[in-house]
Amino acid sequence: MVFSIFKKKKEPQQLKNRVEFCITNLSLGSADAYDVLVERSDIEIEESGCTSHCEICEQGIFAIVNGEIVTADDAESLVQAVDEEIKQNPLY
Repeated sequence: MVFSIFKKKKEPQQLKNRVEFCITNLSLGSADAYDVLVERSDIEIEESGCTSHCEICEQGIFAIVNGEIVTADDAESLVQAVDEEIKQNPLY
């Protein structure tokens, strides 16, 4: 009973779509897409040292959107592909 007085009330947090970038792939061209997406409030960005998708990383730029791999030829196309994946498979 006493402890309930001291508990902080948690604010409900809005679920965000998660976009993960490989650090190596950022240096290969996906950094421009990262810069665009990091400004958005509906996306949570995560950077990984390695996502263990080396064969995809060698072929071009990519991101992992809510667990699904999205590839593109350039940063602008990657942003569009991320948007399309979020529309088709939103987290919430």
